[in-house]
Amino acid sequence: MASRSRANVGLTFGRRLTYSSSRKVEYERAGDQRAFQIGFVPGLAAGVGTPGYDGVANTQSPTRSRNYSAVIPASGQNVDVTFFVDGDCQQGSGTNTVLVLIVNDQHSVTHFAEGEEFTPVSFRFRAEAVEDIRLTFILIAQRDSAHRDATAVIVVNRIGVDAAWPGPGTDPA
Repeated sequence: MASRSRANVGLTFGRRLTYSSSRKVEYERAGDQRAFQIGFVPGLAAGVGTPGYDGVANTQSPTRSRNYSAVIPASGQNVDVTFFVDGDCQQGSGTNTVLVLIVNDQHSVTHFAEGEEFTPVSFRFRAEAVEDIRLTFILIAQRDSAHRDATAVIVVNRIGVDAAWPGPGTDPA
């Protein structure tokens, strides 16, 4: 992974995570320290019904959630960077999936409606100064009571900061 021409100029990241709520992650930092990715293998997922995804059990529950948190050492002033989340979701009739992303004291909520595909989610983060990045995301899969046999799953494969992330269907590396 390497930063490109529109490189982040306000923030640098540490060599390793100081906290991760899961051991099944791969943290990679760019050589210039201005970008990082956290990868999940398999992807971190939440599902209802019979989602058929590794690590996600079949369930009759109408709603399921999964979360991940990390602390990334960082330093910078006048920070203005964009976080990107790459993943997948599949929803049947009467279902929806939600991604909640929290970075330090800022958050975003992205709803994926029935039949909507997961497109990379971007989240612009701004701060006067930072000493670390406290990152949390929550995945939610739901179905309504009129569709008791419906299936939904939401998966996050990676999250990171790279000002030149090329977009859907491409690898930022």
